[in-house]
Amino acid sequence: MPMAMLPKHDLDRRAVPMLQVLGLVEALQQRGHPLDKILRETGLVESDLANLELRVSYRQHIQQLENMLALAGTDGFWLATPRETIIADFGLLGYAMMSSATLEQAIQIAVKYHKMAGVLFDLSFTKDDAANVAVLRLDNLLAEGLVAQFVVEDLFMGIAPLISFLTAKPFQPQEIFVSYPETDYAGRYSGAFHCPVRFDQTYCEYRFGLDLLEQPLAEADSNTAKICEESCRKILNQMEIGADIVSRICHLLISTPGEFPKLEVIAGKLLLGTRTLRRRLKGLGTSYQKILDDVKKELAVEYLQTTSLSVQEISDLLGYSEVTNFRRAFVKWVHISPYQYRKSLEREQARRLD
Repeated sequence: MPMAMLPKHDLDRRAVPMLQVLGLVEALQQRGHPLDKILRETGLVESDLANLELRVSYRQHIQQLENMLALAGTDGFWLATPRETIIADFGLLGYAMMSSATLEQAIQIAVKYHKMAGVLFDLSFTKDDAANVAVLRLDNLLAEGLVAQFVVEDLFMGIAPLISFLTAKPFQPQEIFVSYPETDYAGRYSGAFHCPVRFDQTYCEYRFGLDLLEQPLAEADSNTAKICEESCRKILNQMEIGADIVSRICHLLISTPGEFPKLEVIAGKLLLGTRTLRRRLKGLGTSYQKILDDVKKELAVEYLQTTSLSVQEISDLLGYSEVTNFRRAFVKWVHISPYQYRKSLEREQARRLD
């Protein structure tokens, strides 16, 4: 599996959540491996692990996975570990999936926003009507060799328990395709996946019955799904995570709506001095206050468009002490009040229905 060509994926882009790094560190420490060897040549230090807001680069994460395989072996030990689904580990994306109406909707959301998780691949979803199967396909892996195999198998190991959690029903795939030759640890596959695994295929694919797509989800909630998906969309559409300092600030702000931190706190999370951050933003023709106002404006518009939250509730979510201050700010942004804006949306929707 060749490494994807750059610059489609920038290996130095900071996109991998610290929770992923920390989970791997803890698993290796439980096996008796020292921290310095786990983090060897990653550029990370112990103090970084306490900063859950930090994202590491694809390159750093690949190095960590190489360290894992060097320390723990390449016998497929990861296939022997049962997976437990904790939806909070997926962040906003997890709640967007969980509150979807059907399994197909949850899968579509996962595919659309999978880059939020800092994964080392592209994920797509297709239907093979002739074979009566739904297909999750991996492509453009950033890693190669044994690391790529681990990435594929680690993802595929987690899909069945996640779908079982979402539907509250037992689940298993029909078959799995992988693009690499049969491994030395292929004997572990039957116990890990409970389905045939086919090697040397064109793509890495996770295949299951089409009829399962219409299954309703146990925790379906349309309002929650809409809010979570819109927040996911904001994170991806307004910025490329870690691409530049403005994007990183936006990400930090969107991650904690209602608790917008001061400039000093943001500077600390970016490992910069307050004056340095202010100077860099000025050089980009912006300021922290302008970025904050832009984020609040976009969130306000999204809440008014996609939820039934009251103006007071939106004001609270955006951190305003008084709803009058929010109304004043909104008029400054879009030249009409929040109430007038929502009414205009309702009139437009009614006009389209006529």
